[in-house]
Amino acid sequence: MAIINSIVQFVMNLGGGVFLPFTIVIMGLLFKMNVFDSLRNGLRVSAGFLGINVVLNMLIAGLKPAIDYYSQYGHGSGFTVVDIGWEGMSAVAWSTSFALVIVPLGMILNFLLIKIRVTRTMDIDVWNYFHVIIGGSMLYYVLTLAGMATAPAYILSVIFALATLVVVLVFADHIAPKWQEHYGLPGTTCCNNDMIYLLGIDWLICKVLNKIPGVNKIKIDVQWLSDKLGSLGESSVLTFFVGILLSLLTRQSLAGTLTLSVTLAAAIVLMPKVVSLLMEGLLPVSKAARAYFKKKLGDDYEIMIGMDEALCLGDQTGIQLVGIMIPIAIAIAFLPGVHMFPLSTLGSMIYITCACSLYAEGDVFKTMVASSGVLVYKTYVNSWMAPIVTQLAFSAGFIHTTSTMVSGSTSAEFNCLLVGILGKLLHVW
Repeated sequence: MAIINSIVQFVMNLGGGVFLPFTIVIMGLLFKMNVFDSLRNGLRVSAGFLGINVVLNMLIAGLKPAIDYYSQYGHGSGFTVVDIGWEGMSAVAWSTSFALVIVPLGMILNFLLIKIRVTRTMDIDVWNYFHVIIGGSMLYYVLTLAGMATAPAYILSVIFALATLVVVLVFADHIAPKWQEHYGLPGTTCCNNDMIYLLGIDWLICKVLNKIPGVNKIKIDVQWLSDKLGSLGESSVLTFFVGILLSLLTRQSLAGTLTLSVTLAAAIVLMPKVVSLLMEGLLPVSKAARAYFKKKLGDDYEIMIGMDEALCLGDQTGIQLVGIMIPIAIAIAFLPGVHMFPLSTLGSMIYITCACSLYAEGDVFKTMVASSGVLVYKTYVNSWMAPIVTQLAFSAGFIHTTSTMVSGSTSAEFNCLLVGILGKLLHVW
């Protein structure tokens, strides 16, 4: 077991940018592609994925002065929970023994579900299996605290984790047509757990807004701004001025203002380009997979490649709204009953805004309202889940004391929330 655990940890420590090309190469070979074509596709995907991370890190670095300005409110203001973000939650997940079991079983299950036509999504983003693992780990912790024997608790937790994967794959099938059309990503879909609540809230809020007289007539998208304002309405120029506004709100120096504004503008130009590079590697694999399964299952069967929501980060509406949504997120953090300052959320705001552009169909106003709804849900649930997340992190060895509570964005996902509710019903926290 120690050897297997060391191998798993080694692979995970490589990071997604190194791990992904090997996955793509293996997939290509399985689907009868040439070895060197598979390698080329893998390297293209790696370049795109690493490029996304570079642009994201550039964006976070540019926004850091504004985030630091707001983070001072997280100290001595009644915030008793530390935000460890998805990074901390993934570390907790990969620190448990469930990683050794759920990853191979999940991959086998995904293949079998495709063969029997339960799903059309092939999840190649093994790195993000931590979303599934964390729910199983949390359930095991709750069941054992409630007095269940170790063996049945472990088995039930693995079954729960695999059932979560099935739900996510079916959800990925459901959103695929709109996902591909809106983001311009043919042959792909998203199979991350967090997209269920992100897009669920997005869909609900946009559905309501579209039924309100007057509001349903609002249509402010990137193209409308460009038509009305000319070059001033072009996405990079508009984002530059959003950066200036955010800088004024956070009292930046002239140098800081220019750095933040130019960085935001650069991100909106660069992000679609690195996403397109990633797609250059994914599309040939997607076509090969579809050809393979059509041959095996019939001409009417279409296979989609499932990946991280990073694919949607080229959405221009989402990038434009990042700077505007940061102060809104801060205001939400001061609502009654919130105990966690959402520092990690501020740095990953682009994921929320780009996702919420989907059912808002790129409308700036609807995307902003939907993103605000997501932030309210996420902020309250993360704060409420802190006790059980803290205990799990402690039992996994991620933290060494429970005197300070921790939580992260993953705890707002449906599988973790269900376990949290069960834990409350069983009075284990």
